[in-house]
Amino acid sequence: MTDQQDAPDTAGVSVEVGDDHVATIEFSNPPHNFFSLALLGQLADACDELAAGRRCRAIVLCSAGRHFCAGADFARPAVLTEQDGLHLYDMAQRLFEQPLPVVAAVQGAAIGGGLGLALAADFRVAAPEARFAANFALLGIHHGFALTVTLPAAVGQQAALDLLYTGRRVGGEEAVAIGLADRLAPSHEARTAARAMAASIAAAAPLAVRAIRQTMRGDLADRARAAMARERAEQERLMRTADWREGVAAVAARRPARFTGG
Repeated sequence: MTDQQDAPDTAGVSVEVGDDHVATIEFSNPPHNFFSLALLGQLADACDELAAGRRCRAIVLCSAGRHFCAGADFARPAVLTEQDGLHLYDMAQRLFEQPLPVVAAVQGAAIGGGLGLALAADFRVAAPEARFAANFALLGIHHGFALTVTLPAAVGQQAALDLLYTGRRVGGEEAVAIGLADRLAPSHEARTAARAMAASIAAAAPLAVRAIRQTMRGDLADRARAAMARERAEQERLMRTADWREGVAAVAARRPARFTGG
């Protein structure tokens, strides 16, 4: 039995809190679940509202459809620009600041900023068919969403360099093997497995869990903020290059990019 009385009711995001003190936050922006400043703001609002109450002790972050999140839609670069004085990474920062433990259920693709969103969670549960990729270099752009901090923390410095330099895709089994994901679940069961993991967290003393999380994550929110400031500056610089234009065009045409270094 669930109760949605206190859940935010905003387009693209739904929240459901169960009797086991686990909240499921589901976002939807079909077909690829690209995020935007508004959608990230809705996710952050949902987390903040849950943290302010007493019923929720752990969150499952998931999405509707075939793919977890394809990041920002670079065919529409305006999604990264400021709106009302805010930038997309200002909303992303709020996800690092909220105090509740989060388990992400990853189906299909977690690409680019979608990988960054998954890594903002404490844990990731993936199906074998899941695909993780930090494909920024293949677009001619710098990585973002604080992957500077979160990716090496998950997989180590050398594996992070491999993933960032090449932009290669990692399946669910390899993701677990290198630390990019924490649990592997059968197809179509990633959300169920993520909820079971979140329920085991929620069964522990909530004040203790929050205190442990704060100690273990330390200054992660501050480091994420600093990383995103640098990442944003590099992205804005590289978006003025011919390689960036070629990368976006190549993706749209579904062909290999022909980079020139200009």
